Amino acid sequence: MSVTGVHDTERVTLARRAELGVRTHDTLAAPPSAELRPLEPDDWPAVADIYWDGMRDGLATFETEVPSWEDWDAAHLRVHRLVAELLGEVVGWAALSRVSKRRCYLGIAENSVYVAREARGLGIGRALLEALIAGAEAAGIWTIQTAIFPENRASVALHQKCGFRIVGMRERIAKRDGVWRDTLFLERRSEVIT
Repeated sequence: MSVTGVHDTERVTLARRAELGVRTHDTLAAPPSAELRPLEPDDWPAVADIYWDGMRDGLATFETEVPSWEDWDAAHLRVHRLVAELLGEVVGWAALSRVSKRRCYLGIAENSVYVAREARGLGIGRALLEALIAGAEAAGIWTIQTAIFPENRASVALHQKCGFRIVGMRERIAKRDGVWRDTLFLERRSEVIT
C-alpha cells in the first residue's frame, strides 16, 4: 500500500504496462495518446502516488513526504493544474505555483511536472509541460522557472526541449536525506508576452 493508502505500489502489471503503451523495441505500434484535463480534487490519490514515486527515487524534489491535499492545493495556482490520463488512468500531472507574493513578480511562476514510472518515455511529460506553458502565457505569466537536480537528465532535457534555458547552478542549496545537493536553475521567458 502506498503513502496515500489508495494505490498499491505495484499497481500496474506487465499486461497493464503493455496496455498503457510501454512497449518493447520490436513493435511498430504507437502508444495510445494521453488526454490532458484540469486536475480535480478527486485526482489527488493518483497525483499523490505519482508524486511519492518521484520522491522515492531522490531525483525529483527535496520533499520527502507527500503533503495533504489541502496543503498542496494552497501552494499551487488553481487554474494551472493538469493531469494526463491514459486509458482512464492518471499517469502524470503538472502544476504552477507562485514564486512571490510581490506584485511585480505576479507574471513569474514555478512549474512541477511528474509522470508515473510506467508511463515515462511516452511524451506525456512534454505534452503536460507544453500545455502548462500555453495556459500560463494565455494568463499573462511571462516567466516559468524551475530547479532540477543535475542528475535528473531526463527532466533537464525535457525542459530544454520546451524552451527553458539553464540560468546557472545553485550549489549546496539544500539538504536531501542529510546530503547537500545542487540544483540547476532553469527558466523560460515567453516570446508571446513582451
